[in-house]
Amino acid sequence: MQIKLKLNKFLLYALVLVLSGLAGYYFFAAFDRVPAKKESKIFYSVIEVIDGDTIKSEVNGKVENIRLIGIDTPEIAGPYREEGCFGQEASLKTKELLSGKKVSLVSDASVSDRDKYGRLLRYVFLPDGEFINAELVKGGYAFNYAYENFQYLNYFNDLEKQAKEGRLGLWGSGCDYYFETR
Repeated sequence: MQIKLKLNKFLLYALVLVLSGLAGYYFFAAFDRVPAKKESKIFYSVIEVIDGDTIKSEVNGKVENIRLIGIDTPEIAGPYREEGCFGQEASLKTKELLSGKKVSLVSDASVSDRDKYGRLLRYVFLPDGEFINAELVKGGYAFNYAYENFQYLNYFNDLEKQAKEGRLGLWGSGCDYYFETR
């Protein structure tokens, strides 16, 4: 009788432990996959779209270059670099989404505040809540770029996978990115 009671108690503890582990896994997995929420009610004017993943905005009275967290777009031609396949299209898409707009700039505590070039690293949102970083990956205009681990890495991985499967944008037949491992 006592052995049966100990076995039942052990099974109950094991079941609670397994269910707790599963609940924790799904909670954190779901948290990592949802789009960022606007944390800031402050909106800044976009002064210039430099390329597909960098904009200029006035922040606290100072003009800042803002690098969008977690994405990388092909380069546009410049004095020191060649143009990447789909670079112009990515740049034009970012201009379409952000030129002349007000944006919310949201930092991520899991990444540096600035990159090695001194640019602020931020998630960019429009006043209606549109998550620009995610939209560029989703539409095939940007790669998911993990130069540092960031809060929405898995979410961006999922968006990139969908864009690849749909052969959208830079994942289409005009570029050779599809088979690259990024």
